[in-house]
Amino acid sequence: MLSRLTEGKSSKGTSSDGWREASVERVLCLFDAEVSVDNQFVQVAATLADGGRFVVPVGNTTAAQALKPESADVSAEYETRFLERPATITTEWVQDVVNRFDITTIFDIRDHRSALGGGEFALATESNHVTVTPGNEIGNLSSCLVPVARGPHLETTLNIARVIGETHDAWIDFFHVVDNDESRSETDALFEYCTNHLGDFDEFDTWRYEGGSPAQAIVDQSSYYDATVIAAPQKSRLREFVDGSTTEVVQSLCENTVVTVRSGDVDASRLDRWLGELLAPKN
Repeated sequence: MLSRLTEGKSSKGTSSDGWREASVERVLCLFDAEVSVDNQFVQVAATLADGGRFVVPVGNTTAAQALKPESADVSAEYETRFLERPATITTEWVQDVVNRFDITTIFDIRDHRSALGGGEFALATESNHVTVTPGNEIGNLSSCLVPVARGPHLETTLNIARVIGETHDAWIDFFHVVDNDESRSETDALFEYCTNHLGDFDEFDTWRYEGGSPAQAIVDQSSYYDATVIAAPQKSRLREFVDGSTTEVVQSLCENTVVTVRSGDVDASRLDRWLGELLAPKN
């Protein structure tokens, strides 16, 4: 399993081969009322919470019962906390829940497209934020395209990709669009870092893609996969808002489901946090 329950804050260690061991996760899972509790990504969120805590706002006791470990269709054990679903998910509500339950990851499956590629709540709470932008069709979740590049959100993105693979036995392709001056050894080192984060999961391959725009290459290839798992933009939130980003293009143009991952432990400027809070939902 991904983790084991310990007391207090989550602790992380680094193994001898260089990849960070899975930490205890306390997951807040947000999804629309009409979404079934056996949704593929609700299952992923539950698996992520294995050994930790699974906090979910629900509308009725039937949904709550179905999300308990003994009822859910996942091989995971976790502590459950069910909250009354608010009429509107606001920044203030999320901040309160994160503080009350020591949330490490916000898993947002609501049907919306973010102005900043996902993760507005991450700035307000410093928790990891996973945003799921549904595609035209959500059937099986058996394959994932995972575009990778060096950056502050890569490690969290790799962990989420691994959980998706383990939950649904999904094939993972690590996809890297090389720069003109990037050597083969640099790409190989990146792929080695990525594959080390998969642990015992071995249903994967690597793909070194040469030429073209990274955003266009990802969009073109994503149609062959059930989901695309991509890290949040690396540029500042102000530049991201003004200029756009690869992540935003992928969210807008991909026909499949896009999973955007933003790490909560990445330092953000005061201006970035203000902009994230400005664009997050309000009362």
